[in-house]
Amino acid sequence: MTSRAKIIGGILLLAVLAVLGTAAKTAALTSADLRIDEHLVTLRTPALTLVAKAATLVAQAAVGVVVAVVVPAVLWFTRRRRDALLTACLMIGALAIAFVVKTLVAEHRPPRRLWVIPPDNAMSFPSGHATVAAAVALILGMLVRGRLRPLAMTVGVLFAGVVAFARMYLGVHYLLDVVGGCLAAVSAALLVSGFLDLPRIRSGLEDVGTPAAGRHHAGRSHRTPTGRR
Repeated sequence: MTSRAKIIGGILLLAVLAVLGTAAKTAALTSADLRIDEHLVTLRTPALTLVAKAATLVAQAAVGVVVAVVVPAVLWFTRRRRDALLTACLMIGALAIAFVVKTLVAEHRPPRRLWVIPPDNAMSFPSGHATVAAAVALILGMLVRGRLRPLAMTVGVLFAGVVAFARMYLGVHYLLDVVGGCLAAVSAALLVSGFLDLPRIRSGLEDVGTPAAGRHHAGRSHRTPTGRR
């Protein structure tokens, strides 16, 4: 996929996210989402509730901030400059998109009677936890290469799925909320990846990752040699 296609795709997903946010506040969709949450109440067990709480804990916004700082720092010092910027910008961008949309949409949480734990704030769409989990899944798929990549992608998708289910199971989010969180992460991934793939930015990152001596030697190698008479 070209950089332009990624950027356009990211913008289109943002538009879809805005439409979903508007639709999430309609009575028909709210009623349908509520029926799903009420069905999940019947599945609650002590063990499953413990797992859901753990999934919520490891996908909170603070964890996303840590990922956005620690992982890029390690990648930068191992000379994976593009991957470092990709990780930081993807996670920060996903959280920023989710925050802005959450503030603008201002959808109410499911009824208090469904809550197993108190929500982080009063606004529901999109789910910040689902955003973090989906962003982690995307980062894993982009960073891990070679034979381990399918395993990393599978682990990431399972992690995102468990977190999304946990937020509904705990009664603090609707189905559309967790779908919106995933869309926020995917749109950020497309936009960030698209911008980093632009020729000027890509070449700049390659220059940053090349030692000064190497750049000097490369520059000299392009000069036309002149001989003495």
